[in-house]
Amino acid sequence: MKKYKNIIKLSNLLLDALNKLKQQRLRQIQGSFEDFSYRCFDATKDSHLFYAAIEKGWLSSAEKVISRVSRNLNDFSYYLQRFKELASADETGLPKLSDIFAELSQIDQELSEYQFDLKERTISVITEPITLDDIPFGPFEIKLFIGQIHKLYADSPYRVTALEPNPAGADDNVTHPHVSSERLCEGDGHVSIKRSLEQGRFCDFFTMIVSILQTYNPDSPYISLDDWEGISCYDCGCTVSGDDCYYCESCDRDYCSSCSTYCQMCDTTLCLGCAYECPSCNEPVCQSCTSKCKECEEVFCKDCLTEEGLCQNCEEQRKDDNNEEPKEITEKTKTGVTVQSDSMGETIVHA
Repeated sequence: MKKYKNIIKLSNLLLDALNKLKQQRLRQIQGSFEDFSYRCFDATKDSHLFYAAIEKGWLSSAEKVISRVSRNLNDFSYYLQRFKELASADETGLPKLSDIFAELSQIDQELSEYQFDLKERTISVITEPITLDDIPFGPFEIKLFIGQIHKLYADSPYRVTALEPNPAGADDNVTHPHVSSERLCEGDGHVSIKRSLEQGRFCDFFTMIVSILQTYNPDSPYISLDDWEGISCYDCGCTVSGDDCYYCESCDRDYCSSCSTYCQMCDTTLCLGCAYECPSCNEPVCQSCTSKCKECEEVFCKDCLTEEGLCQNCEEQRKDDNNEEPKEITEKTKTGVTVQSDSMGETIVHA
């Protein structure tokens, strides 16, 4: 008896939510109607201007009016078509309370696990464990938030949660090829799912979502099943298997083989961004295996510096400087004669 009363309360909550959704739908039509009316008003003004220009013989002005109307025809057609689509799609009336009660009873009979929470105003259906191409994803909970149904045209009023998650290796938020951050990619089922909520066909709503979860569409997955166990490269975003993934010990991120390298001195794995290319030998090295030249202060790998801490160019420059003759030399002739000056300005020559 208590369960029966609770289902009646739930049915009333759903009926109230559908009334609010209907109101939102009518507001959409109102907005579209206003847009179309503005275009009709502009067309009426142009009609009067065109008539006045013809009557007064202002042929140039009449041609300008026609030119403007011609340019606006596409906009006019768009708003007319938009209004027709919204108005015609709203022909379905609201279900009765007994219809909603019947829908909830049908959910209880046809779907494996069904529960509702009057306090949170939610209806939940738990699927059987799902396996796609031998990859287990476990059961999912499909939870419809009754208080969010009126936001159907702006946001999804339900969430799909993995109860035993086996997320993609590249993104923990993707718990199913068609579920990311608890949001289902509805694909071709988008219109049907929305229409089922508008018409109060809640059993069909849950059934369609379960069907999408049990099916893999290779054309529109968040992450394909082939890449499910992979890891996303931090640099290029490609998904690679664990065996083809390289961990940069400098920035602590994962990279593919094309975006990684290793230090030629200590074999440390590096990404291309953290590796430093020595300007002398052009080999990639890590920061720990580099040092500055004591002369030019340019950074080199330690293998390209001398024991004195000089790069090759600075070492060669030092040798060249040491081989040059001193600028100040004694005035000694090749014959061994030394010429000196006395304090009186006279020259004394010693044989």
